[in-house]
Amino acid sequence: MMTACPTLPLSDAMPHTHQQHDDLAATSQTPDPESMSGGLPRGTIRGDESVVLVLRPSWWFILLYPVSWIVGVVILAILVTIAVAALESLDVLSASAWWFTWAIAIGLSAVLIAWSVLERRFRVYVLTTDRVLTCAGVVRRSVYETSLLNLRQTLVSVSIPERCTGIGTLLFATAGTACYDTAWCMLANPGVAQQQVQSMIRRAIRSQAA
Repeated sequence: MMTACPTLPLSDAMPHTHQQHDDLAATSQTPDPESMSGGLPRGTIRGDESVVLVLRPSWWFILLYPVSWIVGVVILAILVTIAVAALESLDVLSASAWWFTWAIAIGLSAVLIAWSVLERRFRVYVLTTDRVLTCAGVVRRSVYETSLLNLRQTLVSVSIPERCTGIGTLLFATAGTACYDTAWCMLANPGVAQQQVQSMIRRAIRSQAA
């Protein structure tokens, strides 16, 4: 399921109040994304902007992120088990050979889940008063950032596994691009995050106009 929520015209995207903007601007309770474990590199947040929102993927990310690989490992293990059973019937392999196959499959699955834990730990999504930032990568870190004034569309995308677990992904598109530039993957409350981003976009536009 995909729910498109264009930000043009931004003034019509959602009703807003001064109280909502005050709540979003109250950053004193927002964690510092540069000091948290696996957070942004030092110096990423500029002195002329304030952090409004800091998010990580839902805990479901740990299971859903490697699920396609785990399914592939299980299918391969089943095929190998069938082949081993055929060889056992010909007395080519011992009767315990299939245990070794599944031990490898379980070990690979455990490694994939452990890597997924690290992937979640090093993914940080940040909304400031000026920018949207996406930081990801365990070994090689990457930071995507774009100005709120450049954003032209946000979209909440919910795959079947995400729908089953009650989470979703927030996509961002900037002006002049035919695709979505970055994604906040597997958020616990993607709709709420989308509303906060849109609210800050309207605020940035009003500040520029003033």
